[in-house]
Amino acid sequence: MTIVTDQFATLARGTQQSQGITDMSFVEIPHPLGMISREEVNAKIDAAFDSIVDAAIHWTPSSENAARQAAPYPARTFKFTGTYADVNDLFARRKWSLSLPIVPPTVDRVKQMLKGTKRDPSEVLWVVPPREGMLTVELVATLGVMAGAKPEHMPLLIAAVEAMADPLATFRGPTTTTAAAVPVFFISGPIIEKLKLNSGTGTAGGENPVTNALGYFVNLVADVVGGSTPPNFDKSTHGTSADLVAMVFTENNEGQVWKSYPETIGFSKKDSVVTFFGAYSGGSNIDHGAKSGQRLLTTIGGGILGMASAASSCFADADEGDSLTNKTPFVFVVLGPEHASLIAGDFPDREKAKDYLREVTAMPYKFYGDGLCIPPEDFGPYDDNTLIPRYKKSKSIEFFVSGGPGKQTQMWIPLPRSVAVSKKVME
Repeated sequence: MTIVTDQFATLARGTQQSQGITDMSFVEIPHPLGMISREEVNAKIDAAFDSIVDAAIHWTPSSENAARQAAPYPARTFKFTGTYADVNDLFARRKWSLSLPIVPPTVDRVKQMLKGTKRDPSEVLWVVPPREGMLTVELVATLGVMAGAKPEHMPLLIAAVEAMADPLATFRGPTTTTAAAVPVFFISGPIIEKLKLNSGTGTAGGENPVTNALGYFVNLVADVVGGSTPPNFDKSTHGTSADLVAMVFTENNEGQVWKSYPETIGFSKKDSVVTFFGAYSGGSNIDHGAKSGQRLLTTIGGGILGMASAASSCFADADEGDSLTNKTPFVFVVLGPEHASLIAGDFPDREKAKDYLREVTAMPYKFYGDGLCIPPEDFGPYDDNTLIPRYKKSKSIEFFVSGGPGKQTQMWIPLPRSVAVSKKVME
């Protein structure tokens, strides 16, 4: 038996079905349970008690078989006569798009798109949560066409899918959470030059046709194939424009002051790499006054501390994964080249810069969420005003140099259980 609040009952049912469970016993109680008094919680439990007992004694699973998905390949085709606006209206009404304009995925366009990969069109790359829709290579091509991608972009789209599909990415969480979750991608390597990607001014913004298409594509995958649309199964309280076009950063090789990010995790300089994780909304550092790398890292640390407030824990450890007290175990610091250059002036060794940033990323105990900061026994006595580190190890901090001129840095931290997954782009 599962006890669930009424606002999340549909999501609970979807989770049950996605795990191949035909039926489960659910008892619904009024939302919310969090941030209310113990007396209010007890009153809700008392009101639901008879239903809980009745379900425990009398509930039996349904004898009906779960509906089966149609074969994912070959995709069904249909004839349609109308204007471009009519096509977009049709796709929006049938939930085949995000209500943004799409390029109509005609049979000829999809066939042309498939020429960009050697993968078999029938190959299922991912069973996309939460609805568990089957994403074939053919469907990648179809959604790629809709998003404005070209055949030569297929290897990049497939690598992005493989990163999202990795179990370590725990895609179900970011795509169904109440938080304003953001799919964040980082692109590195020779593919930047090959596809003429913009790694300078406005790298993650508009006027970037390839990365904009990738950002649109991944949300078509999430919503159209995975079924993650509000209010079910996407439960985001506020939502974000990144639900339409994901964030995509491109590594600035010319502004690089250390090794590229992929080289620090075992890839070759010759490898083109896509990195993905589900993030909370990003933060910014706009320090125009720092005269040293140390001072700049100190203000960046202050920015990190304010992110996802009350969801972060102290002594978070990138090696230990998620637990109730290890909510956001790493941070990606996206340095503009000018900020990167200033830091490298004091810290030619990237690891030394990470060490220093970890040291200054500490805040008073009282600013951590209740129950989320449990210092180790050897930490010593502490009170509300004791400074406690957010991260246990420097491994929790990653630097990525991206963007153009300006004193700007962004910080991105993951949702619980979301790990940064990197995949090589296979031509």
